[in-house]
Amino acid sequence: MYFQITLFNVITLFLMAATFFVTAKRLTQTADSNWPLAYYGLLLTYWRGYMYTLDNYWVIGGVLCGLLLRFEFLGGAIEKIIRGLELLVFGYVVWSCVRLILQW
Repeated sequence: MYFQITLFNVITLFLMAATFFVTAKRLTQTADSNWPLAYYGLLLTYWRGYMYTLDNYWVIGGVLCGLLLRFEFLGGAIEKIIRGLELLVFGYVVWSCVRLILQW
């Protein structure tokens, strides 16, 4: 349960920082921002590059929520539910990154 400086841990820390950045942008900006799409591209690259580190359903669910919010297919209460689900995905990614870095 300690931090080692390896390439994997540095990339995982970068993903965790990007998750915090996109969460802050998602909460402060409008839903049609392009930052979450760039983040999901990074997340998909990490997910495919390091197999078995993140759960498939969480990643694909987050991408789906991001696309629904970006292209505004729904509005009102449904949009708030999708934003909440996306925040759950962000929480899952941060928790998984902490687990991977600390080798839990």
